Amino acid sequence: MTTTLSALALEVYDPTGPIEITELHASRLDTLAGKTVCEISNGKWEIERIFSRIRALLQQKYPDIKIIPYTEFPEGTHEIQDQRIADLVRQKGGQAAIIGNAG
Repeated sequence: MTTTLSALALEVYDPTGPIEITELHASRLDTLAGKTVCEISNGKWEIERIFSRIRALLQQKYPDIKIIPYTEFPEGTHEIQDQRIADLVRQKGGQAAIIGNAG
C-alpha cells in the first residue's frame, strides 16, 4: 500500500504581537570601578549567601567599589514601587543597584 502526501503549507504566527518600546532603560555605566552599588533584596531564598558572594566577586574585580548591603535598606524594599527604590538608592549615594535575588 502506497500513501501519497500532497504538499502542505504551515503558517505560524507570533503570539506575542508587535513590541513597541515606550520607555528606555537608564544609560548603563561603563564600569563599576569607583562606583557605589546598592543591594536591594527581594526577601527570597538565601539572600545572605547570595549577596555576600556577589559582593565578594565585585570587590575582587573592582577593589575600589563601594557596596551598600541590602541590610541598610528598609525591610520590604522589594515590595515597593520602582521610583521609591530609585529614590532610596539615590539617598544612599548609589550609582547602580543589584535588585532581587531569587524566587
